[in-house]
Amino acid sequence: MNQIVDFFNKQPEQIKSSIAIVFVLCLVCVIVGQKIKKINPVDKTPLWLVPFIMIVETINDFVKKNIGKRWKSYAPYILTLALFLFFANSAAIWGITPPTNYISINAALAFITFMMIQITGIRSLSLKGYLKGFLDPFPLFLPINIVSEISLPISMTLRLFGSILSGGVLSLILTGFLDWASILVLPAFNLIFDIAFGLIQTLVFVLLTVIFTSMKVDETEKIY
Repeated sequence: MNQIVDFFNKQPEQIKSSIAIVFVLCLVCVIVGQKIKKINPVDKTPLWLVPFIMIVETINDFVKKNIGKRWKSYAPYILTLALFLFFANSAAIWGITPPTNYISINAALAFITFMMIQITGIRSLSLKGYLKGFLDPFPLFLPINIVSEISLPISMTLRLFGSILSGGVLSLILTGFLDWASILVLPAFNLIFDIAFGLIQTLVFVLLTVIFTSMKVDETEKIY
């Protein structure tokens, strides 16, 4: 037990924040799931459940329209990714270090998304069709297509890292520039930046994930 505690204490603050966010999200999901089981389907939908239904339906509809008949395999991951990213991006509001200003965490998320996209291409197009796609529209485009695929996780990692890190840098600059007056301005600035920009970066990451996955899906499978 002591070894586990020592190992945890040696981890960067962003890793600790990630574990805390995942733990809280899992706990909320378990509690909500238990409450949903007790609801009678014929009764009126409880008001507290409406936001959860809206979020799930929005994700399901978006994934279904873009990916097609395999949407059930992707919607859970997309929803999980969206929830984690939003709370990770806005973690400073809760007084913890944002996990997404640690490039390794962003790289891990981008790599998982990248692998999902490539596996989707193989499953949907077959290995032959997937490899043939690197030769489109002409065989001479092979190097360009390879670089394009490899650059996707790199760009997703750096975009998310840069956006979240810039918020911390701007806060430090604002604090130094306004001195004592930053006490009045900084809370409002952080609220706008952490929530609004955090939501925007979450949407961008999720949109790129779904769109690039959709590009690897055979057109016949998108008819749902």
